Amino acid sequence: MSSVFFVVLGIYVAIIMGIAIWSYFRTETEVDFLAAGRSIGPIVGGAVLAATQISAGTFVGTAGRHYLAGVSWVFPWLGLWTGWLVCAFFVAPKLRRLGALTVPDYISARYGSAKAGALAGVLIVVAYTIYLVAQFQAGGEIAEVVFGIRPLTAMLIIVASTALYTLLGGVRSSSYIDFLQTLIMVAALIVAVPVLLNQVGGGSPLAAVERSLDFLDTLDDRLVGWYYSPRELLAFAIAFGLSIAAAPYELTRFYSMRDERTVRKAIFVAIGFQVIIATSIMSIGMLMRVLFPNLPSQDQATAIMALHVLPPVVGALLLVAMLSAIMSTVNSILLVTGAGVAHDLYGKFIRPDASQKHLVNANRVAIVVLAIIPLFFALQKLGDVQGIVLEQAKFIASFFFVPIVIGLNWRRGTAKGAVASMIGGFLACLVWTLWFQEHYFPLYGIDSVELGVGASLILFIMVSLMTKPNPGQTLEPFFGEK
Repeated sequence: MSSVFFVVLGIYVAIIMGIAIWSYFRTETEVDFLAAGRSIGPIVGGAVLAATQISAGTFVGTAGRHYLAGVSWVFPWLGLWTGWLVCAFFVAPKLRRLGALTVPDYISARYGSAKAGALAGVLIVVAYTIYLVAQFQAGGEIAEVVFGIRPLTAMLIIVASTALYTLLGGVRSSSYIDFLQTLIMVAALIVAVPVLLNQVGGGSPLAAVERSLDFLDTLDDRLVGWYYSPRELLAFAIAFGLSIAAAPYELTRFYSMRDERTVRKAIFVAIGFQVIIATSIMSIGMLMRVLFPNLPSQDQATAIMALHVLPPVVGALLLVAMLSAIMSTVNSILLVTGAGVAHDLYGKFIRPDASQKHLVNANRVAIVVLAIIPLFFALQKLGDVQGIVLEQAKFIASFFFVPIVIGLNWRRGTAKGAVASMIGGFLACLVWTLWFQEHYFPLYGIDSVELGVGASLILFIMVSLMTKPNPGQTLEPFFGEK
């Protein structure tokens, strides 16, 4: 396996570095670096949106949750796709029409407040540092299982390679590399699932599925029923659905697309890719439970499949797909957090007179620094990968869903309302998660994301109604003339 894997990996790295170098020579301004010159079409754009969301949390964490919990973990996928539909009809067109570069740009323009935009930039850096921890931790676990190398070594390789192509070509290189990575992920999964079904046995694929379900039902009947309670699954679905509708690492990609029509098409292309990936990941998690019912960690299921079940070439392709999933999400997070520091804070408050070249270089420096910080937390193993991903989704939903989604569709929202909404949602989610969630969720059925979004919504409405409305010229780009 190792020799085949390194050949496949070498070809893959050569291609992505070629794309990065090509993009570097086409990047001169901040619009080039952060929005690819607004040149991305619907197919590449859809693949980018899919690749950004399909992360280590999917290949390692989600497959692990299906291994642990069976079919019921499909509900977070349903919440996710509902969030995409909300985004397609109520968020994406207006954001693209604004023609900004970052989500804090939108916050500043919509509410006429640079301070609100700065707060959004800070919250993005905090939340996505948590998300990067999950990606790095997953990369370390994969390398440890497959190659027996120290997790830190694997994390450093992932950070160095991803940061390099991200800082070279910005969103342009990231977009075309994400397109390649999506194709690799889909191809690997489409090939892997039939091989797994054949390993399970039973003759035809349908017979193999039936045999697998019978075994899982015998092992633990919750695997084909309700492993989690419907109330818990609803909370998971809400977290993923509300967060994807307001996720800065996805929303900023809309600015790189040609126009509003392209953005909407790209979202439906992304859903198509994700349906294929979701079905495959669910199958892999459950079939691996049939073949290996007692793995020491649920997060090892996909790596062990690649190592011990699949033929060498297919296993190597799947490992590269897993690496692609990590890298595609990491590069998007680095771009959005780097922009949060360099564009939204440094460029607006510290060096507003900086040249375009200086701002591009500031983004590159920020990317390097923000790639290193999460390494220290990833080495502490804060929890299972999907659990970490779920927590950051809850935070994003708690402080961004209301000021972004509601703010785009309710003209009475004000800057002070948005600031109160972001701070209140963040604190409500944080406090409930740290001190109350474990004890009170079983008693009252209140999840941190519901409390966070609820507090955010109430504060947004109350404070907005108690403060002076935004002037008409601020609202006109979003709502037209009244």
